[in-house]
Amino acid sequence: MKQLPLHSQHAALQAKFGEFAGFDMPLYYTKPLEEHHAVRKDAGVFDISHMGQFMLTGERTGEMLHYVLSSNVRALKNGQALYSLMCREDGGILDDLILYRYDASRYRMIVNAATREQDFLWLLDLAGQFDVRIDDITSSFCLFAVQGPNALGKLDGMIAPRPSSMAYFTFMEAEALGQEIFLARTGYTGEPGLEMAVPVETADGYWRHLVEELGITPIGLAARDTLRLEACLPLYGHEMNLQRHPWESGLGWSVRMNQDEDFIGKMALTAIKAVGFPYRLVGLEMAARGLPREDYPVLQKGSEIGRVTSGGLSPTTGKAIALARVRIPNHKTGTPLQVEIRGKGVDAVVVPRPFYKNPALRRKKGESTGPRRIKVFH
Repeated sequence: MKQLPLHSQHAALQAKFGEFAGFDMPLYYTKPLEEHHAVRKDAGVFDISHMGQFMLTGERTGEMLHYVLSSNVRALKNGQALYSLMCREDGGILDDLILYRYDASRYRMIVNAATREQDFLWLLDLAGQFDVRIDDITSSFCLFAVQGPNALGKLDGMIAPRPSSMAYFTFMEAEALGQEIFLARTGYTGEPGLEMAVPVETADGYWRHLVEELGITPIGLAARDTLRLEACLPLYGHEMNLQRHPWESGLGWSVRMNQDEDFIGKMALTAIKAVGFPYRLVGLEMAARGLPREDYPVLQKGSEIGRVTSGGLSPTTGKAIALARVRIPNHKTGTPLQVEIRGKGVDAVVVPRPFYKNPALRRKKGESTGPRRIKVFH
């Protein structure tokens, strides 16, 4: 397994490790429940250096990305970020990612660790057609996510300009501890926060400052998963994959269907939308005792009508929750269903998504941050 550049620092904090996307990742440092609440109530820091980072440059970079991605790249302004999908010609989802525009000829892209090599080769094959250069800069930077209601306040004294002045889904090159760093107002927890890329050579100093000087709690993958589930943020390989198209994954809103514009997968997706699709992604709340887990059958009057994509106990609400892909018309809010747990149907009900929402992430009146890609599930 691969190790994070700061593996020894996590080991010194007595992290419990486990495999994820080929990496030996910190699962938790103390207890997952405590770490989850630390992010919801205060602030936590995640080492997410396993994720892929690409730089794309060239005069036609924006044109290429508008063709490659499902969302409207042309609507992005300098300093703005965009959540989008990268699809195959048949509409299957290669990956979901966040794109950051420096200017018309320079973009940064952060992709999933499990699909990093696949994504790079896919983009590299297309880059030659547009005379675009793509560099995998993953090994040059450590990526940290600082998330929670007090995250911005804790970082204001460390970083200039002050992070609290940034709008959601924007980014900038800032100064911290005497160096220039990449700073983005994005995250994967449903809380306010930042993601920062720092040079790998000096990453240890940043990590120590965040944890020791600012007192920010280190958080592992276990809490990251419960946090993103409560906020209904999708995970590649669970809510989406190559065999599923965006509408079956709850992500149809991220696909532009302008008749005058072409992008990879548009022909297939246009046909899918015209014909209709049998499945929808829904939120489930258990009405009886039982924990839903990935791939558990979802039942309607004893017949299987779907499968759980992600599930578990919500530490914030104390309820057992799940995301599930079910057959229409069983997707409507209030529909009683069952989840098969250890061979027995356990009562559940379709509920609105997300299960948890921090109002601080809502765009303020009059605030303009470009294409709205804050609420992942519509």
